[in-house]
Amino acid sequence: MNNDIPQHFEKSFPPRNEALIILFITFLIFISVGLLGELVLGKIQILLGELFLLVPAYLYVRWRRFMPEMIFRLRPVGWRIILVSVMIGLALTVIGDELDRLMNLILPLPEIFARLLRDLLTAQSLTDWLIIAFGAVLFAGLFEEMLFRGFLQGSLEQHSDVTRAVLLTALLFAIIHFNPWWIVQIVVLGVFLGVLAWKSDSIIPGAIVHAINNGISVVIINTGEEKFRLFEWNGHVHPLLLLAAITALVFGLRFFYQFCEEESEVSTLLNTPLT
Repeated sequence: MNNDIPQHFEKSFPPRNEALIILFITFLIFISVGLLGELVLGKIQILLGELFLLVPAYLYVRWRRFMPEMIFRLRPVGWRIILVSVMIGLALTVIGDELDRLMNLILPLPEIFARLLRDLLTAQSLTDWLIIAFGAVLFAGLFEEMLFRGFLQGSLEQHSDVTRAVLLTALLFAIIHFNPWWIVQIVVLGVFLGVLAWKSDSIIPGAIVHAINNGISVVIINTGEEKFRLFEWNGHVHPLLLLAAITALVFGLRFFYQFCEEESEVSTLLNTPLT
């Protein structure tokens, strides 16, 4: 893919080095909030962590007088793309569950870490539910996609080919989650999120997929995994459910590409090559 951009457009996007510096600053803030949360904040760290995640990038964008809508890829999409994004999100959640089970055979998640994660995402009151719903589902889906697939990947796409931009963004996305036992699963999810953002020139589809993935995980943690045994087979996702998810993903991506092509009557800067 040709990513050459007319010279007068180059200043409209953060330089790659500056984007990576902003991400590093965000990384430090995220660590600080996490450490503080373990000591005094409790579940509120989920909400604060996601809220502060976008602050350095947003301040940088305002300081450099970039267009926030373009930098964070806030372009609206049609209802067909939204519906097929829900389909892709459900499919990826099922596939990701099986991938997590397979990786757990190779690199088991330590029980102490699993217990901390369950305690953090288990709601004991209405306030807990609101914090988790907004912090771990809605804000995580929106703000993380704005930062990674909007701010960072958009910058990288302008200074390298799309494939490397998607892969590097997915890797950095996995690293900032501080979970080496899930790094493969998060990278795989990040690659799909990157493709959705690139093709649609919007973070909305990825935010939907991201929120669905997190939301289903929260529901399972709070309702008990034993209630979902019907969907298991010998410790794995039931083959029929897995086959349905793979089929839904394949057709979902096909429709996604088709709908994006049909909706992109006006060329956009990020999802079409410029000549």
